[in-house]
Amino acid sequence: MKNILFLKLIVLFLSINFCYSQNQINLDVDNDLYFDSRDMYYSSGIFVSFSSLKNTDDKIFFNHFKIGQLIYTPSSRYEINPNLYDYPYSGYLFLELSKQKQISENSSFTFGGNIGITGDASLAKGMQNLYHDLVLDLPHLAWNSQMPQEFQINLVANYFKGFKIEDNVNITTKLYSEIGTYQIMTGVNFGLLIGDINWTGFSDNLINNSKNKLSFYLGTHQEYYFHDYKLEGSLFNEDAPLTMTSNKYRNTIEVGLKKKFRNLQILTTFNSMSKDTEKQRTSRHPFLKISLSYQLN
Repeated sequence: MKNILFLKLIVLFLSINFCYSQNQINLDVDNDLYFDSRDMYYSSGIFVSFSSLKNTDDKIFFNHFKIGQLIYTPSSRYEINPNLYDYPYSGYLFLELSKQKQISENSSFTFGGNIGITGDASLAKGMQNLYHDLVLDLPHLAWNSQMPQEFQINLVANYFKGFKIEDNVNITTKLYSEIGTYQIMTGVNFGLLIGDINWTGFSDNLINNSKNKLSFYLGTHQEYYFHDYKLEGSLFNEDAPLTMTSNKYRNTIEVGLKKKFRNLQILTTFNSMSKDTEKQRTSRHPFLKISLSYQLN
């Protein structure tokens, strides 16, 4: 019944989203295989977004609709004994709706929510093993003691503000938080942006001007987690077969480049994450984000 409900919600959200004229489509792919021959920890993230730019009564805003999947795995690829894992297997498949409103030339506020599902219904095990079959020609991973199948609901919000220091030199800041059954966390992102600044963040990779300049970004995320389902399990039950103590404080270093080519905008960022849990055997974990945005009209 949960799977049927989730499919109905997908159809409903798609119907709502396509009532708007679609301005751009975005594909984000996060993966750690660029730096190591093994999937581990934050192994993969795939996100498809549709965004519609609106201008109503002098108020400018984006409506965003996103479908995403997150995959987390331990570092011991073929270990089948969960007692030897340094990270639980976990997947999260979700839908997210949000509105991003321009406040000033260099600031915006975003509010929205996502619904999703963990466990087998997240399709994470099948997706990862299919990738191993088709691309890497590797044996399947066991996915023993993965986080259980549960429906998740979360609210998300962020406030972005940029400060122009001089031409093409800017400081950017973003305050963000998520509250729900999957995560309860808050964080701040600040960085140096070399290039044109507008009212959306660098990593959003939104096309909202006609300039084709190259932009460079160096920044950091500082985060505090009150609850993290992928490590700790549910707030309301103890159904998870394997849980670990979550690090409350975490940080990420981000270095990126962005370039627009007519209707296509390409973003790539290198990210280095601190430990989510002390059981991880490496002090930091790298992954690469590749993001493609295409303006439809």
